[in-house]
Amino acid sequence: MKINPHYRRTLFATAFFLSLAAFSLGQGRPNRPSISPRQGFWVVESQPKQNCVVFFYNDENQLIYKENLAKKRLNLKQAKTRESLNAVLEQALQQWTVSQQPGGAAMPVDQQWLATEFRK
Repeated sequence: MKINPHYRRTLFATAFFLSLAAFSLGQGRPNRPSISPRQGFWVVESQPKQNCVVFFYNDENQLIYKENLAKKRLNLKQAKTRESLNAVLEQALQQWTVSQQPGGAAMPVDQQWLATEFRK
């Protein structure tokens, strides 16, 4: 059975590009830090021309920290923004753990951790 040369080239090109895509997906980026938190999560609530409020929760869905960012908009598509949110989440989780121990300090409220993180 003879295969049309045009069809053969199209088939070869498709196979080549699919293998190239599979190869690049398999490579990954080993030096890039993870942008998803190991535990807990955050939720950003923003309204046009108003404040942005970020809520931080632990794995049990308990609110552990909340911060208002006056007239600030967060671009969640940027990896640096998500990394900053995750850094504050880690800090809030550590403080939450300390506050839950007997004799622990009260959980801080609106410490401006995010504002400090975004000034860096």
